[in-house]
Amino acid sequence: MTKTSIRSGGTAVALILALASCTNPYDPAQRAVGGGLLGAGAGAAIGGAVGGGHGAALGAAIGGATGAVTGAATTPPPPPPPPPPSGYYGSPGAYGQPAPGYGYPPSGYEQAAPNYGYPPSGYAQPAPGYGYPPPSYPSY
Repeated sequence: MTKTSIRSGGTAVALILALASCTNPYDPAQRAVGGGLLGAGAGAAIGGAVGGGHGAALGAAIGGATGAVTGAATTPPPPPPPPPPSGYYGSPGAYGQPAPGYGYPPSGYEQAAPNYGYPPSGYAQPAPGYGYPPPSYPSY
């Protein structure tokens, strides 16, 4: 009989610890629920050992309330996000930024920088002998 109760108690403690590790430690609501459950369990165990059946109920109520308040009050602030890798936002010409003179022009400009993009409008026609035939040729 004693081995069965020790085994079931150990299983219950292992399940409580496993479920307690599945919470977000930075959420006050989850910490309040976890603290309330652990406090209620501890209060019921102590109250049952000291005062019997009615003591277990009273201990569970007091322990649950105390655990919930303590869990919510002891919530730590979340850690700051890690800084971005230095290669992405390093000096111009690094892996994350184009070198000066490359990339998109600033928003105030409408044309690309010289020697980039399409040729000026004076060169829009192909050289003689290339392209479509003039309209004087017969079409078949």
